Order: sequence, then structure tokens, then C-alpha cells
Amino acid sequence: MSIQLKLEGSSSDSRFDFTLHQDGGVLPATFWNARKSAGADSPLTLLQHGGPFHKRHERTDDLARQVVERTGSAVLLIDGPIHGRRRDDELPVPEMLGLFERHWRDHPGIDAYVADWRMALDAVLQQGWADPDRVAWLGMSMGTAYGIPFCAAETRIKAAALGMWGTDWGQEASLFDSARRLRTPVLFQIKSEDEIFSTEGQRALFDALGSPNKCLHTFPGGHSLTAPGQLDELLEFIVQAFGPADKPAA
Repeated sequence: MSIQLKLEGSSSDSRFDFTLHQDGGVLPATFWNARKSAGADSPLTLLQHGGPFHKRHERTDDLARQVVERTGSAVLLIDGPIHGRRRDDELPVPEMLGLFERHWRDHPGIDAYVADWRMALDAVLQQGWADPDRVAWLGMSMGTAYGIPFCAAETRIKAAALGMWGTDWGQEASLFDSARRLRTPVLFQIKSEDEIFSTEGQRALFDALGSPNKCLHTFPGGHSLTAPGQLDELLEFIVQAFGPADKPAA
């Protein structure tokens, strides 16, 4: 199957959108070049936005910018399965969260979305925009729901920063199956006052992870990345996973 990449802007821009076209389907993506310059020596962070947002939402842009500035890596994002440019409208955050919850509970399309991420990663590496030996995943909340099956299937991921997701919205059998197969080093964060996912459900998902190298940290507060030190820990984990440019990460 042939895949066509269409750029919107220039690949030398600090940030640009592109689309991948395959068999009539369109995958919208955004790429942020690394702080110094794009190229095969740049590490790459795959960043998944949360359920109420999209790849170019202001909150997602802010997080992507921080990843670039604080890790020195390039960043790749794609729109979620019912998000962003896959839609004809942009719903208010509470409405979009409700829509995504129903989508996840009823027909999450996990395999198709994992295939989308793999296609986007293939395209970026084929273009020579990043180092194939230094790729990490950063995905909280919805980024964990889809990140666990993606990282279980994708051997190029050197480390996965996950968390703020549990078993409360269903699909437990699928999530647990993927979690048991995951071997990537994992940092998993739980929020102790999460208003969406129970501590028990989040802990159950962490316990199921098959990675021999996994770490669980609990932060205070609700379902957000706003606890003191929370984002710092995620970004430092990614930096450590990349290791020096002249040799593969440990």
C-alpha cells in the first residue's frame, strides 16, 4: 500500500503540520523540530494529547514546546481517533471529553489507532527527521489508554512515560493483555485525587505492566499535569532514556 506525505509548510520550520494519505484515508500529524536542528541525530518524543484536546490545542502546543525545550528532542503528534482535523468541528472541552468517553467505552478502535501511530513514526524516520534509535513515548490519560497497546507492539520505543488512566472506563481485557506484553521501561504516574480514574483502577493497570523496569509515583491533585514536580519527572525520565547521541540508550 502506497503512503503519500503532504507537507504544510517547510520541514525546516520549527513546527509544521503534515498529512499521510493511504487508501483514501487521511492521518493528520504535527512535527516539532528539535531545539538545535532537525535531522537523523535528533531524538524523538511521540506525544499523545489527552481525550478532550487535539494535536494543535493550545494546551498540547504548550506541552510540546516544553518537551522540545527541556529534552532537546523533536516531537511527533497525531490527532486522536475522533479529534482535531479528523472532525468538522471543535467541541468545548467538557463535551469532547464526554464524546471520547463514549467512544472508548463502545468502540475504541485500538488496533487502527496503533496502526496510525506506527505509520506516522515510519514516515518521520523515512524522512530522516529523527534518530530511529532514540524514540520515547509520552502519553498521559488517553495517551496511556492507547500508549500501552502501542508500546507493547512497537519495539522501537525505548521508554514510555504513562499514567493517569485506569480500568474505570472499561476495555480491561484489552488493556491488561497489552500491559502484560509490554517490555519497554515505564514511568507511571498516579494522581491521588483523580476525579475520573480511581487509585485502585490506576494501580491495577500499573501492576499488569510486564516491563521488568517500571516505576510508580503518586502525586497529589486531580486529573491534570499540574502537581509540583510532575512534569519535571516525566521529562527527566525521557532525557535519561535517550542517553548520549553517540550510543544507543540503555
